[in-house]
Amino acid sequence: MGRKTDRRHRQGDQSRLAILDATLAIAAERGYDGTTVALVQEATGLPASSIYWHFGSKDALLAATLEHSYRSWRDTAPTWVASVEPEDLSDRVERRFQRAAQALTTSPQFWSLGLLLTLQQRVKEPAARRLYADVRTDTEAAIRDWWATVLSPDACRAEPELTTRLARFHMMLMDGLFLQVRSSKNKDVKRLVSITSRGLGRHLTALGVAS
Repeated sequence: MGRKTDRRHRQGDQSRLAILDATLAIAAERGYDGTTVALVQEATGLPASSIYWHFGSKDALLAATLEHSYRSWRDTAPTWVASVEPEDLSDRVERRFQRAAQALTTSPQFWSLGLLLTLQQRVKEPAARRLYADVRTDTEAAIRDWWATVLSPDACRAEPELTTRLARFHMMLMDGLFLQVRSSKNKDVKRLVSITSRGLGRHLTALGVAS
């Protein structure tokens, strides 16, 4: 009896993962409105009853899909915690920005789905959109905390909003980088990130705000 139960659990987990992967592929291309249970059913070969059994509703399915894609993205994204870093500020900034850019170009589905949800205005806000907003807020806070370790304490005290502005600049850079990669044949991501990050590092060094 136990082995049958374990087998059913494994099959259930496999079905759930197949539904999430299929929904992510569809939603990243078609957005919230273009994603339907019928399309997910066609992609997975699973009955609609199975999809609803796992997730209950389309809104819950999209929210679970976004969370699933976020976890995949986080596997390659920088942790934004203190670690052994180069002494030169430009080198430190470029190292972090390059890691973030690599994660974005390696697992772009999360960013794609999130931006599509953000741009869609609707009377009832989808749970997935709220989740994406929360994830961006948490990511911005982590980046802000990292900048607090990079800049001098005096600079942070003199300009309390500096770390927040730098974190938001980084998020804006990633949004723009994603659009560049998706819309242009020029995909020299490493070079573009290097120019931006090293320029920012030199500017901050010239301002005398580095730790």
